[in-house]
Parts: sequence; structure tokens; C-alpha cells
Amino acid sequence: MLQPKFKKGDWCFCEFILQQIKSTKENRITSVTDGYMELSSYDLSDRCFPISLEIKRASDEINHWSKKFHSLKFNGLNYPDLNRALISKWVGMCESIENEEKLKSLYQELSKFGRSIIEKVDELKYVTVDEVKIFSK
Repeated sequence: MLQPKFKKGDWCFCEFILQQIKSTKENRITSVTDGYMELSSYDLSDRCFPISLEIKRASDEINHWSKKFHSLKFNGLNYPDLNRALISKWVGMCESIENEEKLKSLYQELSKFGRSIIEKVDELKYVTVDEVKIFSK
């Protein structure tokens, strides 16, 4: 039997948030908590990474963009899909921690993605029809 990557009570980054493992089954992480919210699934292992400075840096960078999107206060934003995209980018970064060139490229892609979202929202804020702004700030 495989030695579990994590065990109950261990701390890890899961979906770019520092979390404590609440339960495991076989070699799967089945729930984590940040002390406020609990996340449960059949297997969260693909979204959990050990605590390290590199993983923390990637988590902080993703969290920066997440907060930035929420600070736009634009009701039309698809926050669930944006969050899934950020988690996917974060997992890719965490899996590439050992490959400096790939990681650098992923950071650049993240920055481009984040700036693109902000630019599109800013463009939409100024859309007018017959000189009437159709979105409020």
C-alpha cells in the first residue's frame, strides 16, 4: 500500500488557501478546513500541495488576482468560473515548482490573464448606448 502523501491534521495548501486536512481515506484527502469553511470531496489530493515557500508564493499570487477580481465589484463577472480558472492555473504552477522556466512562463500567463479580465471589465464599465452608460461603476 502507498504511503499517504498527507495524513489527518497535516497542513497544506488546497486551492491556494492554507488548510488543515480534516479527513483522509486510503491515499485520498477527503476534506480540509481553513477554520471557517470546510471543503469535502471524494478526492482533493490533486488540489493539495505541501507547505513550502514556492507554493506559498504561487498561492499568494493567485490570491492577489482573486481579490482583485472581487474588488472590481462587477455583478456580471462569472466568479465561479474565474475561481476554477485560477485554481487550475495554481495547480499547474505548483506542479511546475521544480521547472524554473515553465514556472516563469506560468506566472507570466497568470499576469496576462488577470490584466485581460480587468481590462475587459473596465471596457464594459464605459459602454454607452445613445450616450447613456449601460453599466454603473
